[in-house]
Amino acid sequence: MMKRSVLRTAAFPVVLAWAGAVQGQTAAQPKIQPGPNEPDWVVVLKDRYGLSMFGDLLNPVKTTATATPGLFRKAGPGPVIYRPVIALGLETKNRGGWYRPAADAAPEKMELWSYVFKNTTKDLESGANLPPPIDSASKIEFEPGDAPFGLWISNDGLNDGGVFSEPAQVARVNKRLASQPYKAMIYPYRDKATGKDVPNSYLIGWEYSTNDDFQDVVCRIDNVVLVEPAK
Repeated sequence: MMKRSVLRTAAFPVVLAWAGAVQGQTAAQPKIQPGPNEPDWVVVLKDRYGLSMFGDLLNPVKTTATATPGLFRKAGPGPVIYRPVIALGLETKNRGGWYRPAADAAPEKMELWSYVFKNTTKDLESGANLPPPIDSASKIEFEPGDAPFGLWISNDGLNDGGVFSEPAQVARVNKRLASQPYKAMIYPYRDKATGKDVPNSYLIGWEYSTNDDFQDVVCRIDNVVLVEPAK
Protein backbone atom coordinates (compact mmCIF):
# COMPACT_ATOMS: atom_id res chain seq x y z
CA MET A 1 0.00 0.00 0.00
CA MET A 2 1.06 3.61 -0.47
CA LYS A 3 2.32 5.55 2.51
CA ARG A 4 -0.36 7.28 4.50
CA SER A 5 1.10 10.74 3.87
CA VAL A 6 -0.32 10.69 0.32
CA LEU A 7 -3.70 11.70 1.68
CA ARG A 8 -2.11 15.08 2.45
CA THR A 9 0.07 17.35 0.38
CA ALA A 10 2.69 17.34 3.14
CA ALA A 11 3.36 15.56 6.40
CA PHE A 12 2.97 18.74 8.50
CA PRO A 13 -0.86 18.99 8.27
CA VAL A 14 -1.10 15.37 9.41
CA VAL A 15 0.90 16.19 12.55
CA LEU A 16 -1.38 19.17 13.21
CA ALA A 17 -4.46 16.99 12.75
CA TRP A 18 -3.21 14.46 15.27
CA ALA A 19 -2.33 17.19 17.75
CA GLY A 20 -5.83 18.64 17.51
CA ALA A 21 -7.40 15.21 17.87
CA VAL A 22 -5.45 14.41 21.03
CA GLN A 23 -6.53 17.68 22.62
CA GLY A 24 -10.18 16.56 22.47
CA GLN A 25 -9.47 13.12 23.92
CA THR A 26 -10.90 12.17 27.30
CA ALA A 27 -8.47 10.92 29.95
CA ALA A 28 -10.00 7.43 29.86
CA GLN A 29 -10.18 7.17 26.05
CA PRO A 30 -7.96 4.44 24.57
CA LYS A 31 -5.11 5.77 22.47
CA ILE A 32 -5.57 5.59 18.70
CA GLN A 33 -2.54 4.40 16.74
CA PRO A 34 -1.88 5.40 13.12
CA GLY A 35 -1.80 2.30 10.93
CA PRO A 36 1.53 1.52 9.21
CA ASN A 37 1.38 2.43 5.51
CA GLU A 38 -2.40 2.91 5.74
CA PRO A 39 -4.64 5.98 5.86
CA ASP A 40 -4.82 7.31 9.41
CA TRP A 41 -8.26 7.28 10.99
CA VAL A 42 -8.02 10.97 11.89
CA VAL A 43 -7.31 11.80 8.23
CA VAL A 44 -10.06 9.53 6.85
CA LEU A 45 -12.60 11.18 9.15
CA LYS A 46 -11.52 14.72 8.30
CA ASP A 47 -10.95 14.34 4.57
CA ARG A 48 -13.88 12.10 3.65
CA TYR A 49 -16.52 13.09 6.20
CA GLY A 50 -15.53 16.43 7.71
CA LEU A 51 -15.43 14.88 11.18
CA SER A 52 -13.14 15.40 14.17
CA MET A 53 -11.85 12.13 15.60
CA PHE A 54 -12.63 13.07 19.21
CA GLY A 55 -14.66 16.26 18.85
CA ASP A 56 -17.47 14.42 17.01
CA LEU A 57 -17.13 11.07 18.78
CA LEU A 58 -20.51 9.96 20.17
CA ASN A 59 -19.37 7.07 22.37
CA PRO A 60 -16.23 8.31 24.16
CA VAL A 61 -14.90 6.36 27.11
CA LYS A 62 -15.69 8.55 30.11
CA THR A 63 -15.01 6.11 32.96
CA THR A 64 -14.20 2.57 31.81
CA ALA A 65 -14.43 0.89 28.43
CA THR A 66 -16.96 -1.67 29.61
CA ALA A 67 -19.26 1.07 30.93
CA THR A 68 -19.38 2.72 27.50
CA PRO A 69 -22.72 2.24 25.69
CA GLY A 70 -23.06 0.94 22.15
CA LEU A 71 -26.68 0.09 21.38
CA PHE A 72 -29.06 1.45 18.76
CA ARG A 73 -32.82 1.62 18.31
CA LYS A 74 -34.78 1.80 15.08
CA ALA A 75 -35.73 5.41 14.26
CA GLY A 76 -38.75 5.09 11.97
CA PRO A 77 -40.66 3.05 9.36
CA GLY A 78 -38.77 0.85 6.94
CA PRO A 79 -35.70 -1.34 7.40
CA VAL A 80 -32.45 -0.53 9.13
CA ILE A 81 -29.56 -0.38 6.65
CA TYR A 82 -26.10 -1.51 7.78
CA ARG A 83 -23.27 -1.70 5.27
CA PRO A 84 -19.47 -1.57 5.01
CA VAL A 85 -18.18 1.56 3.25
CA ILE A 86 -14.38 1.15 3.58
CA ALA A 87 -12.35 -2.06 4.00
CA LEU A 88 -8.80 -1.68 5.31
CA GLY A 89 -8.46 -4.75 7.52
CA LEU A 90 -7.31 -8.30 6.91
CA GLU A 91 -7.86 -9.68 3.44
CA THR A 92 -9.60 -12.78 4.75
CA LYS A 93 -13.37 -12.99 4.98
CA ASN A 94 -14.90 -10.14 6.95
CA ARG A 95 -18.43 -10.50 8.30
CA GLY A 96 -20.93 -8.08 9.79
CA GLY A 97 -24.38 -8.13 11.33
CA TRP A 98 -26.47 -7.26 14.36
CA TYR A 99 -27.32 -8.84 17.70
CA ARG A 100 -29.66 -8.74 20.62
CA PRO A 101 -27.85 -7.69 23.81
CA ALA A 102 -27.49 -10.24 26.58
CA ALA A 103 -26.47 -9.37 30.12
CA ASP A 104 -24.95 -12.69 31.19
CA ALA A 105 -24.35 -14.69 28.02
CA ALA A 106 -22.91 -14.42 24.53
CA PRO A 107 -25.31 -12.43 22.34
CA GLU A 108 -27.21 -14.04 19.51
CA LYS A 109 -25.51 -12.81 16.33
CA MET A 110 -27.42 -12.41 13.06
CA GLU A 111 -25.11 -12.19 10.04
CA LEU A 112 -25.98 -9.83 7.19
CA TRP A 113 -22.99 -9.46 4.90
CA SER A 114 -19.48 -10.68 4.18
CA TYR A 115 -16.63 -9.81 1.84
CA VAL A 116 -13.01 -10.60 1.00
CA PHE A 117 -11.47 -7.32 -0.09
CA LYS A 118 -8.99 -4.63 0.95
CA ASN A 119 -9.11 -1.01 -0.13
CA THR A 120 -5.93 0.94 -0.84
CA THR A 121 -4.98 4.52 -0.07
CA LYS A 122 -5.44 5.21 -3.78
CA ASP A 123 -9.04 3.98 -3.55
CA LEU A 124 -9.74 6.55 -0.83
CA GLU A 125 -8.18 9.30 -2.93
CA SER A 126 -10.08 8.44 -6.10
CA GLY A 127 -13.28 6.93 -4.69
CA ALA A 128 -12.69 3.68 -6.59
CA ASN A 129 -13.91 0.40 -5.06
CA LEU A 130 -15.97 2.28 -2.47
CA PRO A 131 -17.98 0.78 -0.96
CA PRO A 132 -16.13 -2.55 -1.10
CA PRO A 133 -17.90 -5.33 -3.02
CA ILE A 134 -19.83 -7.68 -0.74
CA ASP A 135 -20.60 -11.35 -1.38
CA SER A 136 -23.64 -12.12 -3.54
CA ALA A 137 -25.63 -13.72 -0.72
CA SER A 138 -25.17 -10.67 1.52
CA LYS A 139 -27.88 -8.26 2.52
CA ILE A 140 -27.64 -4.82 4.10
CA GLU A 141 -31.23 -4.35 5.32
CA PHE A 142 -32.82 -5.88 8.40
CA GLU A 143 -35.78 -5.42 10.72
CA PRO A 144 -34.84 -5.32 14.43
CA GLY A 145 -38.23 -4.25 15.75
CA ASP A 146 -38.47 -1.66 18.50
CA ALA A 147 -36.04 -3.19 21.01
CA PRO A 148 -32.43 -1.96 21.36
CA PHE A 149 -29.79 -3.90 19.42
CA GLY A 150 -26.07 -3.88 18.80
CA LEU A 151 -23.77 -4.35 15.81
CA TRP A 152 -20.83 -6.66 15.28
CA ILE A 153 -18.07 -7.52 12.83
CA SER A 154 -15.56 -10.36 12.66
CA ASN A 155 -12.78 -11.71 10.50
CA ASP A 156 -12.30 -15.40 9.70
CA GLY A 157 -8.53 -15.03 10.09
CA LEU A 158 -8.93 -14.39 13.81
CA ASN A 159 -9.99 -17.21 16.11
CA ASP A 160 -12.30 -15.29 18.42
CA GLY A 161 -15.93 -14.25 18.80
CA GLY A 162 -15.65 -11.02 16.85
CA VAL A 163 -16.13 -7.49 18.16
CA PHE A 164 -19.29 -5.68 19.21
CA SER A 165 -20.52 -2.10 19.42
CA GLU A 166 -20.84 -2.66 23.19
CA PRO A 167 -17.39 -2.98 24.78
CA ALA A 168 -18.89 -5.07 27.60
CA GLN A 169 -19.86 -7.73 25.06
CA VAL A 170 -16.31 -7.78 23.66
CA ALA A 171 -14.92 -8.28 27.17
CA ARG A 172 -17.38 -11.12 27.78
CA VAL A 173 -17.02 -12.97 24.47
CA ASN A 174 -13.57 -12.25 23.04
CA LYS A 175 -10.75 -13.51 25.27
CA ARG A 176 -8.11 -12.17 22.90
CA LEU A 177 -9.39 -8.60 23.28
CA ALA A 178 -10.87 -8.74 26.78
CA SER A 179 -8.25 -6.36 28.15
CA GLN A 180 -8.95 -3.75 25.44
CA PRO A 181 -12.64 -4.18 24.57
CA TYR A 182 -13.40 -0.73 23.11
CA LYS A 183 -13.49 -1.62 19.41
CA ALA A 184 -16.07 0.65 17.76
CA MET A 185 -15.91 4.44 17.42
CA ILE A 186 -19.32 5.91 16.56
CA TYR A 187 -19.93 9.25 14.81
CA PRO A 188 -22.77 11.10 13.14
CA TYR A 189 -22.74 10.47 9.40
CA ARG A 190 -21.97 13.87 7.90
CA ASP A 191 -22.42 15.05 4.34
CA LYS A 192 -19.11 16.80 3.81
CA ALA A 193 -20.47 18.82 0.88
CA THR A 194 -23.09 20.52 3.07
CA GLY A 195 -21.41 20.11 6.45
CA LYS A 196 -24.70 18.79 7.84
CA ASP A 197 -25.29 15.54 9.70
CA VAL A 198 -27.59 13.08 7.93
CA PRO A 199 -30.57 12.41 10.24
CA ASN A 200 -30.59 9.00 11.94
CA SER A 201 -27.36 7.97 10.23
CA TYR A 202 -24.05 7.00 11.84
CA LEU A 203 -20.49 6.17 10.80
CA ILE A 204 -18.61 3.46 12.72
CA GLY A 205 -14.88 2.80 12.69
CA TRP A 206 -14.18 -0.79 13.73
CA GLU A 207 -11.05 -2.39 15.17
CA TYR A 208 -10.67 -6.17 15.41
CA SER A 209 -6.89 -6.21 15.90
CA THR A 210 -4.81 -4.90 18.79
CA ASN A 211 -3.09 -1.91 17.15
CA ASP A 212 -6.25 0.27 17.47
CA ASP A 213 -6.15 2.17 14.18
CA PHE A 214 -9.96 1.87 14.02
CA GLN A 215 -10.32 1.54 10.26
CA ASP A 216 -10.29 -2.25 9.81
CA VAL A 217 -13.90 -1.96 8.63
CA VAL A 218 -15.73 1.36 8.34
CA CYS A 219 -19.51 1.06 8.27
CA ARG A 220 -22.60 3.21 7.89
CA ILE A 221 -25.93 2.50 9.58
CA ASP A 222 -29.20 4.28 8.73
CA ASN A 223 -32.68 4.62 10.23
CA VAL A 224 -31.47 4.32 13.82
CA VAL A 225 -30.80 6.43 16.88
CA LEU A 226 -27.96 5.81 19.30
CA VAL A 227 -29.36 4.78 22.68
CA GLU A 228 -28.39 7.29 25.33
CA PRO A 229 -26.72 5.83 28.44
CA ALA A 230 -28.82 5.53 31.58
CA LYS A 231 -28.27 8.35 34.07
